[in-house]
Parts: sequence; C-alpha cells; structure tokens
Amino acid sequence: MSNPSPTQNSYSPKVKRNKGVSPLWLLPILTMVLAGWLVFSAIQDAGQRIQIYFSDAQGLIAGRTTIRYQGLEVGMVKDINLAEDLQSIYVDADIYPEATKLLTKGARFWMVKPTASLSGISGLDALVTGNYIAISPATASSEPETQFTALERAPSDLLNKEGLSISLKSRDLGGISVGSQIVYRKIPVGEVYSYQLDADDKSVIINASIDEEYRHIITGDSRFWNVSGIGANIGFAGVDVRLESLSALIGGSIAVDSPDGGEPVAENTQFKLYPDIQTAGRGIAIKITLPDDNKVSAAGAPIVYRGIEIGQITDLELSQGRERILASAAIQPAFSDMLTTGSQFILQEAKVSLSGIENLSNLFKGNYLTIAPGDGERSRHFTAVKQDEYKREQAQTVALRLTADNSYGLEKGASILYRGISVGSITAVALVKDSVQFDALVDSDYAHLIKSLNRFYVTGSASADLTESGLNINVPPAKQLLTGSISFVSEGQSKPRVTYQLYPSKSLAELAKYNMSGSTKLTLFSSDLPPISKGSPLLYRNLQVGSIADFYLVDGGVIIMASIENQYSHLVTKQTVFWNRSGVEIDASLAGVNIKAAPLASLIKGGVAFDSLPGVDNKQNEKWLLYKDFKTARKFGQLITLYFDGENSLSEGADILYNGVKVGEVTLVIPDFKRSRIEVKARILPEYTQQIAVEGSFFWLPQAEVGLSGVKNVRHLLSQAINVIPGHGQARQSFVLNEGPKVAHGVQFTLQSESRGSITQNTPVLYREMEVGQVTHVELGAFADRIVSTIMIKPEYAYLVRRNTVFWNTSGVDISIGLSGANIKAGTLGSIVRGGITFATPEQKQLEAIAPPGMSFYLNAQAEESWKQWRTAIPKP
Repeated sequence: MSNPSPTQNSYSPKVKRNKGVSPLWLLPILTMVLAGWLVFSAIQDAGQRIQIYFSDAQGLIAGRTTIRYQGLEVGMVKDINLAEDLQSIYVDADIYPEATKLLTKGARFWMVKPTASLSGISGLDALVTGNYIAISPATASSEPETQFTALERAPSDLLNKEGLSISLKSRDLGGISVGSQIVYRKIPVGEVYSYQLDADDKSVIINASIDEEYRHIITGDSRFWNVSGIGANIGFAGVDVRLESLSALIGGSIAVDSPDGGEPVAENTQFKLYPDIQTAGRGIAIKITLPDDNKVSAAGAPIVYRGIEIGQITDLELSQGRERILASAAIQPAFSDMLTTGSQFILQEAKVSLSGIENLSNLFKGNYLTIAPGDGERSRHFTAVKQDEYKREQAQTVALRLTADNSYGLEKGASILYRGISVGSITAVALVKDSVQFDALVDSDYAHLIKSLNRFYVTGSASADLTESGLNINVPPAKQLLTGSISFVSEGQSKPRVTYQLYPSKSLAELAKYNMSGSTKLTLFSSDLPPISKGSPLLYRNLQVGSIADFYLVDGGVIIMASIENQYSHLVTKQTVFWNRSGVEIDASLAGVNIKAAPLASLIKGGVAFDSLPGVDNKQNEKWLLYKDFKTARKFGQLITLYFDGENSLSEGADILYNGVKVGEVTLVIPDFKRSRIEVKARILPEYTQQIAVEGSFFWLPQAEVGLSGVKNVRHLLSQAINVIPGHGQARQSFVLNEGPKVAHGVQFTLQSESRGSITQNTPVLYREMEVGQVTHVELGAFADRIVSTIMIKPEYAYLVRRNTVFWNTSGVDISIGLSGANIKAGTLGSIVRGGITFATPEQKQLEAIAPPGMSFYLNAQAEESWKQWRTAIPKP
C-alpha cells in the first residue's frame, strides 16, 4: 500500500537591508575612550618629574625607592643615571601632583636608611619598608625648582624643632659621637646630632640640642664637660677612680651644670666643652693676674679659703701684649660675696730648705691660691701676690734691715729667733758696697719686740772660743746647725729703727750695750767654802763680769764678797741665782750637746757663775745663796711644808706628781710630837712654783687600788708619792697633806649602823654594782650607841635615793654552811678590798619622792634575798 506523497511546496526568505550603524562598533569605541582616559589619568598621576643628585646610588632602587614627606609617600624614583662629570649620580623621580607645591627653591632631600650606633638605632621604619628619600620644603621661597642636590644627612634644624640648639667648642672630640647624651644631674636633657672641624681646623664644633622642657637650665653661666670613659686621679690622698654610667662609657656623654643667676641664651649659642669636671670651672668666672714663675697648674689648681676649696683655675693664657699671665678661674656661687675689690688672692708656694718642707704636695700638683676676703665693690678681675708680699702689704709683718761685715753662712729663709722661738725670717741677702745686707720680716704678732735698742746676733752654728777668760764650746740643735739663725735682745723704746747691726756672737752683742766703768758689791752666803780664792772670776754665761773680792767665816757658813762691773750690774735681778763654777760641764740631750769648760782662770782659782732662774730660793737673810753647782741650783726650787695626821709611809726623795709629771721632791720627813703629826719638807721645781706653791693647791697620798677594772696607781705599791692639784692665788709655803683625793661635790646623806664593820673613808657606794658615790666620814654617834657614816652621792645619781631606799653592807665574803652544802656570797673585787655599801628602792605602785639632802638611813648589816630582786624603774628627772 502506498502512501500518497505530500505536496512539495518551495519557501524563499525575505531579505531586508538595515540602513543603521551596527552595535558591534560600540566595543572598539569604548576601548578607545577608556585608553584615552587611562592615558590622561597616567599623565595626571605622574605629577612633576624632577632630578635629585646623590654622591652614590647605595640604597636606591628604581621603581621601589619612594619619596616621603613627614611619613607620607609623595613620589617615586623612576630612573637612576650617572652624571656627566662621573662624580655623582642623579635620579629621575616623579612627585605626585598633590605634592608638587613642595618643589620650591631651597627644598632639601636626603636619604633615610636604618642606622645603628653605640648610642641607639635611628631610621627604624626604613628597616621595614626599605630606604626612602625624605623631603623638607623651603619656607621662605615659592619659586618652583626641578633640580636638587641631596644632603648627606638629615638637616640639623629638623632634629629638635621645639628645643634649644647649641654648639660646643672643644680641642678634640674625646669619645663624643652622634647621639651622645647631654646630662644634667645624671638626667638626659639633650643629645649631640652632629660635629665638624672648626673653620681654622684647630678645634671641633659639636652641635647639640636641648629638649624644650629643659631649655631653662642652659644659661650664660652654664659649664659643659666631657664625662666619657673612666677618670682617675692619683695623689697623696690615694687613688680616686670615677666611673660614669654604662651609656656614657659606650657612647660618650657630656655633663652640664648651671649656677644660679645666669641669663637665658639665644639659639645656636656656643659654649666651651671642658675635658673634665676639674677644669670645667663650674661657678662664677673671674680673671686673675698671676706673678711670674707661679707654677700654678692650669688643670684645676684649687682656690682655697680657710682650708676649704671654693674654686678652681680653669685655664692659663698670656695677656694680649704677652706681658702678664692671666688665669681663668671659677668660684662657687656660695662665695660670690668674696669677689670684691678689697679681696686679695695669695700664691701658696712649696718651700724646700734644710729646716723643713712646706706645702709638700705642691711639688707634684703645682702651687695653689688662697683668698683673703675684703670689702669693696663687685669685681671679676684680680691680681695675685706672693705670701711675703701680701704680709708686707697687710702690715702682717715688720720689715727690718740688718747689716754686717760677713754673711756668716746665712741664706734666704733663715729664722729669726727670740728666746728660741721663730718670730720671723730672712727674705733676701745681698752684697751692698762693702757690707752684707739682710732683709728680714718679723710677724706682726711679735712686732712689739722690735725696739730701738735691739741687738741682733748670729746663732745656729757651732762655736768654740778659747781666750784668757776660758773655753766655751757650743753645739746648737741640728736644725739650727744646718740652716743658721739670728737671735736678738729686745730693749729700748717701742719705736723700731730701720737698720740694725748684726753681731757675730751674743757676747759681742752684750758688750755693745754698755760703756760704763766702776763696780757694784755683792754679798754671797754658802754653807761651806767652795774652791775659790780672791780674784776668782764672777761669770755670766761664761763671760767674766766681775771677780771675788774677799771671803770669811761666820756662824753656820761662809760669807763671800764679790764685785760686778757696773756695765753688767743690770744682769743681777730678783731672779738671779749664784752657783759654784769649776771644771767642765757636759749637757747632752736631744736638743744638742753643750760642753762648757770653766774659764782658764777659774780652773786654777775656782769661780762663781750666775744667771736668772725663776722660782729658785736665792736669798737668805738678805744675802745671796751660793749653790754648789748649776744642777743643784736648778733643782732647788720653792721650799714648802706639808702637815700629815695619818700613818706615814713617805721618805726622803719621794716624788711630788701632777698627772704623773714630777713637779717636786720630798727633802725631809720629821715628826711633830707636840701636835701628834708628821711634818714633810719638800721642794717644788722652779718652773712650777707659780702653779703649785700657791693657795688652793691640794696635796694627797695616792693609794694603789685593785678592782675588776684593773690595778690603779700600781707604782705606789712599791714607793709612796704625793699627788697635787694646782691652785690659784697668792704664794704659800704650808699645806695640809690629805689621805685621799679631793672629794667631788655631790649630795650628802647619813647612814646609821650598829657597828662599823669594814666601812672606812672612800668606801664606795654602789647601785647595781656601779659606783655612784663614796663614804666621806665615819664617826661614833653622839651617845656612843651607833656608828654614823656620811656618804656623798654624785649629783647625776642623787635621784636614785628615795625616801624608802634601803642600804646594806656588801663588804667581804659571806659563807653559809648547812646540810644542803656551802653557800658563798661575795661582792665585787673592789668591795672585797675596799668595802662597799649597796642600796636599792622597794617595788611599789607609787614611787616615793626623792630623798632630801642630809636625810638619815639605817645601814643593814646584810641584805635580804628579796632586796636583791628589786627592779624598781626610776625615771631620770
């Protein structure tokens, strides 16, 4: 079966032409617009192209190194090129449009890179983001610029915008580096940001900034000094080592100090940087003109007032005409009142001579200055003088001139002596025409000794005179023997002369005083006739001044008649002592060796000498006493008599002592049967008669004492002596010899007991085994029914004695023997030997009142056990 075929019909599309623009063209058009906008935007974003010149390209990377202003990116390095002169490089950089206003003439560029130094790390942000170029615009110019030269480092004016910029001038850098701190009292107040050589290349300029909050510290009087490293000072006082903080040791440091009263300073003020604190001269700046050859150290020589350092020398320089030496110094502000026109600076020099050394440390440290304050107006310029010149200007010395035919070996510095005491010195020795001239200064304290008739003579040298009058060898002390000296006799009116004659010896000086004739008679008495004859010489210090005229026997001795020439009669005074002078006398001591031989005539005929010896008995019945020799005369002082009622233990020759020093000697001990006492004759040495043989002197017999604290007066265990306390008043020849020392003033009480026991005078009174008083008197009561003892309590312990205080005897040893054994009780060793009385106050709620002076107490024979347990608290009034 076949299907019928469909009818095949044909279809033709209808084509219609579009006459508009095809949408496909929109895409290229949009692309072109976008490209144009990107080009325009790129041109706009590129900003301003500039060139920056650097010394090298280290740290610069094209396309990565940014340009920043206050941390904000404002540009980028695009290219790096070598300059045409091949000496530097330059970079092409684009500054963003919003920052092109920074590109004015005077703008500054510099590379910021991380930097590590001993004082710290800077540019730390560059360590994270990489190196970058910083820009600082000019503030005073608006003229555009596209070519710049980069700085080596950040501008100094940007490091401390709100602080104070200063500069320090120093001889060298001395351990200071960029970042070194400036400290005030160990607190950082600023830091160093740069340094460079000065224009003359002879010093270093250090630029530093001070924090704004510490700006007020820096004044015109500020002082800066280097404290880097370790400082050491070696001297006679030891080794002084100064160790600063660790940061100062590593990175260097500068210290500053500002005295009060300074004025504020302006920006970029320049100061001097001192090498150390000694030369910093902290204080008030002054100028001092120094004498030539001053030997003052410029490195901190001290300025002293009464032993206290008040300032220092900071520098030495010549004046503009080089005719003077100028010292720069600084005085502590506390002593600013001394800086007046009336003040004087004195140069203290080291003096080395055979007689000794003065200011020994000056030989190593240099001389120093002292200041003598004066009145006047404020001053900052002074002139220093040497010590001798200052004393002369201030009338602290009296100027003298001595003339002689010979220098006698005397030199500058030789002492001028008066009775062995130095009162001045020779300042110059010169030959003037045909004589030697000595310039001398005598201290003002001794100016009253310089009179119109003074006679000066040479001493201090060994001498030997052999004449018909005798042989005299004199060897002075070693010091005078080495240096020589001049002594003088002070006589005449108070008005001194300008020039005096210098005599070779004392004998010639004495002979020059008088030109008299005739003689004066003297009557001497001696217990026996010395080896003399008619015509025997009468000597005064080995100089014959008279002779023996006659002698004859009288009852009890010999009368000797002598004559003395009138020119020497003034030598006989109320204190003159005569003695036999024969043979050779040798006196050796630490002060020298003195050998005296009698004059030749006295060796044959014998002789009599005399001199002034204060305190020696020199007359008897208006006749001069003649002693057998000088030592006897010297020892034979004032005769006194002591009366003693107790048991005698003294003997002839016993010493009389004052604080262990012998001041006299017992010459005779005899009994006085009528008064039942001992009479002691004694001699007080001449030099002590005016202190001992006077009213108020107290003599007593010291006793050896044995106690827990030791043994006292142990020498009196073997031989008895007499102790004395000097008195005051008129001369006296008789005294009472006491058994014990003078009792100190205190508060008296009386104790009544049934028997005396071991209580005696000087028995101690104890409180808690401490001696607070002693027994002063022991006697039988008025009705012979008791013993009454008087005690003296020291004033500082009198408050311990109350109305109910109990006293008991603690002398000796108490031994009790029973079934339980033996009980031995003993007091202190002192109470066993000397006896003792103890007291205590009962414990009560209410403390009794202080016992009034003179109150009487019962003295118990022994203490009850409960008494020893009392611990009553007694407050000190």
